[in-house]
Amino acid sequence: MKTELEKRTIRNVLIFWVGMIALPWLGVALDLGKGGDPHDQQNSLGWLLFLVSPLLMTLLLRLFGKDGWRDFGLAPRLRQSAGWYLFALLFHPLTMSLFILAGVAFGVTSLPGLKAGWLGVFGQALLVAIGLNFGKNIFEEFAWRGYLTPKINAIARQPLIGHAMVGLIWFSWHLVYYTRLLPTESLQKATGLTLLPFLGLTLLGIFPTAILYGELRLLSGTVWTAVLIHTLANAFFDTLIAQQIFSTPNPTASLLISPGLFSLVTLLVNLAVGLWLHRQRLAREASLGGSHA
Repeated sequence: MKTELEKRTIRNVLIFWVGMIALPWLGVALDLGKGGDPHDQQNSLGWLLFLVSPLLMTLLLRLFGKDGWRDFGLAPRLRQSAGWYLFALLFHPLTMSLFILAGVAFGVTSLPGLKAGWLGVFGQALLVAIGLNFGKNIFEEFAWRGYLTPKINAIARQPLIGHAMVGLIWFSWHLVYYTRLLPTESLQKATGLTLLPFLGLTLLGIFPTAILYGELRLLSGTVWTAVLIHTLANAFFDTLIAQQIFSTPNPTASLLISPGLFSLVTLLVNLAVGLWLHRQRLAREASLGGSHA
């Protein structure tokens, strides 16, 4: 028998999911109905609703859905969680760099962008990308790890299935971006993949990432670690692509070793580290005698 809290949480998560999907698609429909271009980020209602829908649904449910704010994790907890902030800051830059070097070692990756003065140019571009992605990821992570992760974790009988649910909702929000808002040629240029294989691999890769980010948020007790790790993931990878630092001419090889979410090595490392964080959290909660969102 489900408690009233569990029933309300399930209801609100479903409302969140429906609203978060419906709003961007409604925006795209309105763009097309008035002859607009959904690819135009500056003037597209689809783009606007895509960006704001997760945070908007989070705020509406916390304000009017009786979800409250206690499990949001808005307090930074800088002193208590300094180690987790350091982890969030370094994880993706280190692993992506290692994946590129591994690709070079196996002869599937080249480094055409390593020219004289590349480091200064890369550093400047990275700082700009961090600033842009930090704002974007507040909108995202306040929803995925600030709202969904603690809510689903509080009622999930199997925590890893809870993370998988967050990953599925996260992926379903991205669908409008990949299929309507992002030009197909941009996707192919960045990944070397056509749409359907890319969607399949992204769906597969997003589950380990949901475990990794979700467990980091729960261990640190603050949503800001999730904002930071997501920001560094986007900013570092986007800058690598924009500056053409590395190249994997063989799409099949890039599926094995690449810093992108869809590569096998990324999937396995994210999964292994996410499961390690999960075990750390369970051990800590067992020692404290309870669950702490």
